[in-house]
Amino acid sequence: MQVVKRDGRLVSFREEKIVQAILKAFMDVDKQITVDTKKIAEGIAAFVMTQGEILSVETIQDLVEEKLMESDRKDVAKAYIIYRNDRSRIRNKKSKIIKNYLSRVEADNVQNANANVDEHSFSGREKEASADIGKIIALDFGGLSEEVANAHKEMLVYQHDLEKTIYGQHNCLNLNFNEIFKNGFKTRNGDVRPPASFSSGCQLIAVAFQCQSQIQYGGVGTIHLDYDLAPLVRMSFAKHYKDGLKWIVHADEKYINSVPKELSIEDEEAKSHKGVYEYALAMLEKEGAQAAQALYHNLNTLESRQGSQVPFTSINLGRDTSPEGRLVTKWMMEASIEGIGKFHLTSIFPISIFQYKSGTNANPEDPNYDLKQLALKSMSKRIYPNWCNGDWSQAHEDPDNPDTYFSTMGCRTLVGYDRHGLGYIRQGRGNNVPNTIILPKLGIEYGICLGKRTEPDLDGFWSGLEEALNLCEKGLLERYDIIKRQSPNAAPFMYQNNTMQGAKDCKDTVEESVKHNSLAVGLIGMAEMCQALFGKDHSEDEKVHEFALSVIKRMYEFTQEASERNDLNFGLYFTPAEGLCRTALKALRDQYGVIENVTSHEYLTNSCHVPVWQKVSIYDKLRIEAPFTKYATAGCITYVELESTFVHNTKAIEDIIDYAFKELDIPYLAFNFPIDSCLDCGYQGEFNNECPECGSQNIQQLRRVTGYLTTDYRNFNDGKQAEVEERVKHSAYTDFGDK
Repeated sequence: MQVVKRDGRLVSFREEKIVQAILKAFMDVDKQITVDTKKIAEGIAAFVMTQGEILSVETIQDLVEEKLMESDRKDVAKAYIIYRNDRSRIRNKKSKIIKNYLSRVEADNVQNANANVDEHSFSGREKEASADIGKIIALDFGGLSEEVANAHKEMLVYQHDLEKTIYGQHNCLNLNFNEIFKNGFKTRNGDVRPPASFSSGCQLIAVAFQCQSQIQYGGVGTIHLDYDLAPLVRMSFAKHYKDGLKWIVHADEKYINSVPKELSIEDEEAKSHKGVYEYALAMLEKEGAQAAQALYHNLNTLESRQGSQVPFTSINLGRDTSPEGRLVTKWMMEASIEGIGKFHLTSIFPISIFQYKSGTNANPEDPNYDLKQLALKSMSKRIYPNWCNGDWSQAHEDPDNPDTYFSTMGCRTLVGYDRHGLGYIRQGRGNNVPNTIILPKLGIEYGICLGKRTEPDLDGFWSGLEEALNLCEKGLLERYDIIKRQSPNAAPFMYQNNTMQGAKDCKDTVEESVKHNSLAVGLIGMAEMCQALFGKDHSEDEKVHEFALSVIKRMYEFTQEASERNDLNFGLYFTPAEGLCRTALKALRDQYGVIENVTSHEYLTNSCHVPVWQKVSIYDKLRIEAPFTKYATAGCITYVELESTFVHNTKAIEDIIDYAFKELDIPYLAFNFPIDSCLDCGYQGEFNNECPECGSQNIQQLRRVTGYLTTDYRNFNDGKQAEVEERVKHSAYTDFGDK
């Protein structure tokens, strides 16, 4: 007798394999094997041998099930069926894993889910292949509960960076540079002394960002780069001043040694030595400009993760009014304007964020108002900086503690209140993990878009939203439970160097540190949800807008309740959704088909944004989105799309920023416009596919897509590319009157 295997091979029949499979079922039920059970197993195997000369594996298993069901041991038959199904499931998963893995190895399924990852590179292919396996393990082999895993599979509640679940890695962090600059830091192969100059501080920032980014999967940032580096500016000035004393006026060595380690550039005694003072200032300016440019170059070239990724870095600045802190902001903005590389191209990282604050830099009479003007100049050429609002109603700043100053990350993540003693201190804190609710799915299920009803089932919608929120909470808690159990040895750079709050208190696990971070309840597709429910999105109808806002209010309330229930820092997050915009769209199409303005575009609209195709003015877009942003306690961003020529009118841009922050209470604002660069001659402007200067088609088309830039938007996935191409310029629909 021969057996046809599932892959078509013909092999000899082995009676003992059937006997062992049946005995396993008896063992599962009876917890023992007896003489009688052996006889039953051997009898069924003998029966199978009489059923033909060639049988398939499936036929043999069907015969075994049939004979067990005919016996008086139907419980054993059930155990055998479960065993058979489990074997099939494992077999199917293995074949799927191998298929997907080989596809990644050959780079024939490049999805560009993250534009900072080169999926064609050796390490990029390895990363994506291992990620596919990690995702399967997380969903089907105990990383997450079946309930949470099914919510992800059904595209109701999406688990971000799913492959990281099983390792217990956390998402993002604002590094505690107070610790690094005070004590230096250790790495696996050595240690680094504390910096003693501005230039060495800039070098350490780049290295620390790189080291930190290898032990987490999100962005890294500093909440106040100007405050971080200001003491090092004083150290550098002291060194240059001492050199001047020694070589210009040949001062007494005892007097030179009496100069303090940190010396303010406003020191009156230093100013009394005019030539020495001017020399020291000139050398300080040279060092500052070079070090800032080096930081920008390093953060665009230090690859820190698989797929040639550079660290996702964010720097907040603009608030320090000390002479040295002001210099830090000045040098960083000038480095941004200067650009990087042979053709002085726009820097992708760091994402600079100017911290707007009345009394500090917002108004002409403010001490750092000139730095606001410099930031506007940088933005008009480089898209960066973004703008965060220190006057936001939810900022909760302590004016005497810069560690509480409102800051955010380039992608939009912000850190809110900590229930475990830190309050609104943002230094050394980040986000543990985000989950995202796919709102359009609820809209489709309970709306009018499928033609099943003429009025939306709002009772059903609210019930469905509660279910999704509960699943989101459950998923976040499951992942947090894995994160908090990890050993500090899993991330020695972070826990030896105290880059995160509470690191010193971590012994066997990291719970004492990660408890200070947030858990983010995210959302995507408010516009498509409204369209599915009502036939209009929230930018088209006032009542629909009110309903959308009520959804956000409920989600915000839920995060407050979850924080109380679990004594953890839950927050509402307006998800960036770089890859998810396409992943969720494809899943919804598979489930429901193509629905006009719900699944008909190649992407889902980010969070609560006005759809990019809607022809609205700058001010209308801001007014529509502003009410939602009050509730985004874990982060949001508001965009305005402009022509490239418009941004050179920095006064008009300033008016828009002031209006958004002072009148509308928007927390985080950014401006988008095209930057095209010829990679043959270096010409820059807005010209898309062909250089007007030399005729080259070797063009880099830089666009902002999800909070950060990429060298060319065509590196993004198909969904994001489609979104960029469908964007309307809000400035084209704005009447500025006589202004």
